[in-house]
Amino acid sequence: MSRRKTNRRNQHSAGKPAWGWFALGNIVGGFAVFLLFQYGIAGAGKGVGDNQLQAAEPAAEAPSQPRFDFYTLLKENEVSVPPPKVARSARHQGEQGSAHRETGASPQQVYILQAASFREAAEAERLRARLTLANLDVKVESASDSRGTWHRVLVGPFSNRSRMAKARQVLAEHSLMPLVLKRPAH
Repeated sequence: MSRRKTNRRNQHSAGKPAWGWFALGNIVGGFAVFLLFQYGIAGAGKGVGDNQLQAAEPAAEAPSQPRFDFYTLLKENEVSVPPPKVARSARHQGEQGSAHRETGASPQQVYILQAASFREAAEAERLRARLTLANLDVKVESASDSRGTWHRVLVGPFSNRSRMAKARQVLAEHSLMPLVLKRPAH
């Protein structure tokens, strides 16, 4: 048996066009929404007069002042904070706070920058002389360990970070990357 070739247009045209189904769906949906509004409004409209009278009476009795419920809600959610374990006088705290703000560090700490470390004392002295000419407070400190004696070039001490930052900038201009050391104040 041989098959007949059918044209695709003929298959689609045999049914309803897509725009027809779209239009029919919109019409049916619109009618359903219309009915819902009609019955919803009509259902509420039957007792509209009664509801309006009942609603008007409490409104007339209610005070014209606004209600703020958050005051009561805040009192219900209030959390008590225990007092601090170490009690200090306000005067002592004020003195310590001002000293801490001035120094930028804890009152017992100072900053020292280690510019470099050398095995030869002569190299450390040369660097100390260069940095002294750059208007820095420099000293050489010697330390011995299992590998031998090291001569460290130290800049400082600095009582706050801003002065230390300025000194670090001067050291950076001399192509040095210093280490920041914290030491107890003497």
